[in-house]
Amino acid sequence: MEMFQYLTGILGKKERKSWRLLILFSLMNPGMDIFSYSMVIYIIQMVDRDGHASRATVLFTLLMGIISLLKLFFEYYKCKLSSRFVYDSMHNLSMKIYEVLIKEDLEDHNHKSAVQALTITRSDTMNCVNIMTECIEICTDVIIMGGYLAVMIWTSRWPGLLISMLLAVGIAGLYFLYHTRMKAYGEKCRACAIKTNSQVTVAYGVFKELKIDDRSVHIQQKYQDASRAYAQVQSEFRYKSYGIGTIMQNSLVTVLFAILGIFLCIGKNLTLVMGTMLIYVIAFARVMPMAFNMIRGLSNVEFSRKSYEILKECLDRYEKIKEKEIEEEGLRQKKVTFQKGLSIKNLSFAYNENVKIFDQVSLEIPAGRSVAVIGASGVGKTTFLDLVLGLLQPQKGSILYDDYDIVSRSDPEGACKANIGEIVSYIPQTVYLNGETIQNNVAFFEGKDTVDEERVKETLICAQLWDEVKKMPEGIHSLIGENGITLSGGQRQRIALARALYKNFEILIMDEATGALDRATEKAIMNSIRQIRKNKTLLVVTHHMQLADECDLIYKIENQKLVRVK
Repeated sequence: MEMFQYLTGILGKKERKSWRLLILFSLMNPGMDIFSYSMVIYIIQMVDRDGHASRATVLFTLLMGIISLLKLFFEYYKCKLSSRFVYDSMHNLSMKIYEVLIKEDLEDHNHKSAVQALTITRSDTMNCVNIMTECIEICTDVIIMGGYLAVMIWTSRWPGLLISMLLAVGIAGLYFLYHTRMKAYGEKCRACAIKTNSQVTVAYGVFKELKIDDRSVHIQQKYQDASRAYAQVQSEFRYKSYGIGTIMQNSLVTVLFAILGIFLCIGKNLTLVMGTMLIYVIAFARVMPMAFNMIRGLSNVEFSRKSYEILKECLDRYEKIKEKEIEEEGLRQKKVTFQKGLSIKNLSFAYNENVKIFDQVSLEIPAGRSVAVIGASGVGKTTFLDLVLGLLQPQKGSILYDDYDIVSRSDPEGACKANIGEIVSYIPQTVYLNGETIQNNVAFFEGKDTVDEERVKETLICAQLWDEVKKMPEGIHSLIGENGITLSGGQRQRIALARALYKNFEILIMDEATGALDRATEKAIMNSIRQIRKNKTLLVVTHHMQLADECDLIYKIENQKLVRVK
């Protein structure tokens, strides 16, 4: 119930209304069931010992048959209501998780893979919505079973009470015996699903290497191992879940036969107890599926507990993000400028106590100048850019765009909020392209109706790609395939350059953005950038010394410092 209360508490108004209606209809159906069952008993009791029924009894029976048809319409509407609740709730939860994924800190982002993020966004949200529907069904089944058992107890007294107690003890015992195991199955199944899906993405990511080196057997084996483990845990869960219900069902049927045997042994006249036995048979026909559904539902809830824990952790971060946004609503809005440049003072950063990257670094990047940052692999070049971009938070120091400090989020007048994206354009080391047209990839953050085609063309010329694009069948409207699969590595990198140049900026930050280009193309691009974006600032991380030499200033990262070498 703790999970149910939490999950329903985070629903929107529309979904809360839906689940309340769902509960109402779920309770109406058992009410009609119990009423119909009671009327069957009443009709049986109205029939005399010779099997004759009065005209009134016959008419009443026909009337009850007509009334029972109403249950069909209630059940149909309940199915519609349930489906709408499930998929609307999943969509809204998924949107919250997606918002966390795109707004969380870089360090949190780096702690999970794309497959893990996809699992949280889609599978875990669906599992958590299923927890809510399972809880509703379990509560409904408890009420229905309670009604049927109450009628049994009222009709047959001690035998009915004995069967009811055995049923309750059996359900409780099986749940407490297996619920820990069901939770473990859920955790293992989720981990296996992530591992299996990861092997699929690996196969796509290293497709060319696999074809060249003929290592498909090895990667197939890894997928087979992951898939087998996933199938095995699913099989074990299904076997245990349905096996428990089978054990309970057959055990209680055995009890029913035992009671019948007792009647036979003590010499009871079966004609006298036949009505009572018929009541038992009808009750068991209705109660046993509910008992099985309860066990299955409880198993599914425990199976999904890991998804709930992961989702709850994400939603806790969502609440913190929203709280932070509310706090910032009252702050003064500042427009960032870049007339003086970028000033870094006494910057210290470490991922943890054992991995210190920078110690008391100070650096000035004047506006309108080009600056290169060089250093050995793994020394912290990309980390430096992440700090400059505000993606990582240093332990000490300040990073000022003119007079705005992105570390303390303040200027000389005090705390304020600002968007450095208004003056910064960034080209990451790893280029992402969607499967749409060249134009849509260049104007990536623009709406389709606001794209400036002339500007797209200008940036492609600057990126030394226009001559190749205009030869394509549909020019800038040519599709490039998922992640630019139809393009070469150099073409993908030049589209990323064009994307950065399409945006208005004062400082262009490039992280190994020309690493896949030949020297002549790289030089032509840098010359074009200088011509088209005159008086703009360039901050370049590169391992190409020829590119670095063309910059006004060169800094080298060594011994946790930035040392000026030019």
